[in-house]
Amino acid sequence: MRRRVSGLFSVLQREINFIIKDKDLIVIILLSPIFYACFYGSAYFHKSEQDVPVAVVDMDKSSLSQQLIRNLDAHQLININEVLPDLNSAIDRVNSFKSHGIVFIPKNFENNLKSGKGTDLKVYLNTTRFLISNDINKAVNEVTGTISAGVRLKYFQTQGYSFEQAKELIEPLNCEVKSLFNPVEGYGDFLIPGLLVLILQQTLLIGLAESVAKEREFNTLHELYATSNKSIWATITGKGLFYFILFSSYAVLFYTLHFSIFKISFRGSVSAVVLLTALFLISVIYMGIFVSSFFKRKIVSLQLFAFTSYPFFLISGYPWPRQTMPLPIRYLSYVIPSTPYLNAFNRITQMGAGWIDILPELYQLVILCCLGLVLAKIRMKILVNKEDAKRKKEDGFGVENLETSGV
Repeated sequence: MRRRVSGLFSVLQREINFIIKDKDLIVIILLSPIFYACFYGSAYFHKSEQDVPVAVVDMDKSSLSQQLIRNLDAHQLININEVLPDLNSAIDRVNSFKSHGIVFIPKNFENNLKSGKGTDLKVYLNTTRFLISNDINKAVNEVTGTISAGVRLKYFQTQGYSFEQAKELIEPLNCEVKSLFNPVEGYGDFLIPGLLVLILQQTLLIGLAESVAKEREFNTLHELYATSNKSIWATITGKGLFYFILFSSYAVLFYTLHFSIFKISFRGSVSAVVLLTALFLISVIYMGIFVSSFFKRKIVSLQLFAFTSYPFFLISGYPWPRQTMPLPIRYLSYVIPSTPYLNAFNRITQMGAGWIDILPELYQLVILCCLGLVLAKIRMKILVNKEDAKRKKEDGFGVENLETSGV
């Protein structure tokens, strides 16, 4: 056991020297995580949209239609940037992205409402930008609902009903919707934590893959194995230990400083996040060592893992529900560490979930850690034996040449 531990720290020291001499690795594991965390996070600093430009076509030109326009413009989500005479002009503004929606107020809008008749307010949304269209739709519904209720209230009062009776008539069923975990419904509160986790996983995978592929490219696995006192466990664990320490530090930085800067809530247990993150990083390290061991050149491993960033995020179930995905993709997502981690991490930090709530994800990460360790040990043993056999063969060939030449 002492021999293994000694080998582990020897490999750790070797890996540090290995990284210091490689500028590519320094950029990937030391500069990229900080840069990407700040860059991606700053893009969603305001978290939600405000003053989305909307055009209005007012065919009624009444006092009520003017009140509607003022109320729409006063809503924080939208900005009435133009009042146009016809629908075609408004459509041109949407096509040129000068406006993202159109509110069409028909003729007799005020008369129909005041006489108790129904009237249609048409809203045209640019649904190629679904977040923007949802904001416009929400704002218009809130404003029109308020105005409609006010008009009907006055109408029933003119019919002899009291204020309370009129209120009951216009709202026989009152639905109160409360946002529990994201009260401002900010997109940044949802997306920034997921992006930080993705940055942790992908920069760790790419950096570790570069290191392992470089060992194969320069045929130095036998040196790594010898440094570990010929322990496969110390070989792979010692190589991954530096990355575990470094990326644990990044996780602490992201979940404290970045959460504070971008005002992301952290409602759950710190100890649960610590254990969850440790298992996540270990599983990523073992998976990274196993997969990257199949590449003989650094550039190839870089190209592969850089390509996987967005697919891994998509199939994790974070931006899109996994139950809607095809079965092969859903099964593939189970072997990617970010899938259980994102699911549990989001519930802990945003919803205040406890240990019991994340037990399935913890079990899944433990299984991935064990599976990754076994596969990495088997694969590394095969590669070390193969490299040793190749070296012995080359050494034997050199001796035979010396003997045949009479030396």
